[in-house]
Amino acid sequence: MEWIRENQILWKKIGIIAGVYLGMKYLVPLVIPFLIAALAVCWCWPFLCWARRRLRLKPPFTLALLLLLAAGLLGTGIYIAGKELGALALRLCTGTEYRGQLENFLYDCCDSVGDLLHMEASGLRVFVTDQLNVFRDHAQQNILPGAMGGSWQFLKGTGSWIASVLVSGISMLLLAADFEKLKEMGRRWPVYEKAAETVKGILRSVGGYLRAQAVIMGIVMLLCTLGIWISGSSESPVLAGIGTGFLDALPVFGTGAVFWPWILIRVIQKEYTSAVILAVTYGVCVFAREFLEPKLIGERLGVLPIVVLMSVYVGVKLYGLGGILLGPLSVLLIRELWP
Repeated sequence: MEWIRENQILWKKIGIIAGVYLGMKYLVPLVIPFLIAALAVCWCWPFLCWARRRLRLKPPFTLALLLLLAAGLLGTGIYIAGKELGALALRLCTGTEYRGQLENFLYDCCDSVGDLLHMEASGLRVFVTDQLNVFRDHAQQNILPGAMGGSWQFLKGTGSWIASVLVSGISMLLLAADFEKLKEMGRRWPVYEKAAETVKGILRSVGGYLRAQAVIMGIVMLLCTLGIWISGSSESPVLAGIGTGFLDALPVFGTGAVFWPWILIRVIQKEYTSAVILAVTYGVCVFAREFLEPKLIGERLGVLPIVVLMSVYVGVKLYGLGGILLGPLSVLLIRELWP
C-alpha cells in the first residue's frame, strides 16, 4: 500500500491512458454523432455569437446555413470526381473498341514475355486465355454471389452512416439552440472548469488539424490539376483535379481511387505518355501527403511529426480504420489530461 501511495502520479497516468483507450474503443462508437455535434457547436460558437450580434441571426439558423454550405461543397467534390471516373469507366465497359484494345494489349504482353523467355507466343496466349476463362467461371460461381452479399452489407453500412450524419446534424441544431442553457447547467458541476479547459484544448488542436488538412488538400488539388492538364486526359482538368484532390482527404478513397483506373484506361488506349504522367502525378500526390501531413499537423498540434505518424499507425491497429482520426485524437486527449 505504501508503494501505491508513493506512486500515485504513475497510477494516475496509467489510469488516464487506459481510460482514453477504453473510452475511444467502446464508448465513442456509441455516442460519436453527439460528440461530433458537441465539438462542432463549441468550435463554431464564437462565430455563431458574432452572427447573432451583427446579423441578428439565431445560432441554429446560422449553423444550418454552414451545414448546407459544407454539404454542398462535399457533394460537389464527390460529384465532379465521380462523374469523371464514371464516364471513363462507362466508355471502358460499353465500348467494343476498348475491349478490342484490351485484348490486343494482353496479346502484346504475351508476345513480349514470350520473346523475353524464348517461349512460343501462341502457346502463351492460349494459356492466358484459358486462365481468364477459368477466372470468369470462378467469378460467376463464387465471387459474384459474394459480391452481392457484400453489396447488401455495403448498403446497410451506408444507411447507418447516413443516419449517423443526420443525427449529428440535428443534434448540432438542437445544441446550438440550448447551448447557453447547457453551459449554465454545466457550471454547477465541480469538474466543470477542468472539463471546459480540456475541451478548449481539444478544440484548438482539432482546429489546427483541420487547417493543416485544408492546406494539404489544397496542395494536392493543385498537383492533381497540373498533372491532369499536362497529361491531356480530361477536357476539364481544373474540375477533375479539384474533385480528385478532394478525395485525397477521405481515407477510404484517396487519389488512387481515381488515378489507378484512369491509368489503366489510358494504357488500354495506348496513350502511354499520358498514363506515365498520371502515374507520376499520383506518386507525387502520395509523397506530398506523406511528407506534409506529419510536419504540418505536428506543428499545428504542438507534437513531434513522428508522434503524429505513430498515433495514426497505432490508432489503426487498435481501433481499425477509424483509428486514422481516433489515434491522433487519443494523443490529444491524453496530453490535455496528463498531470
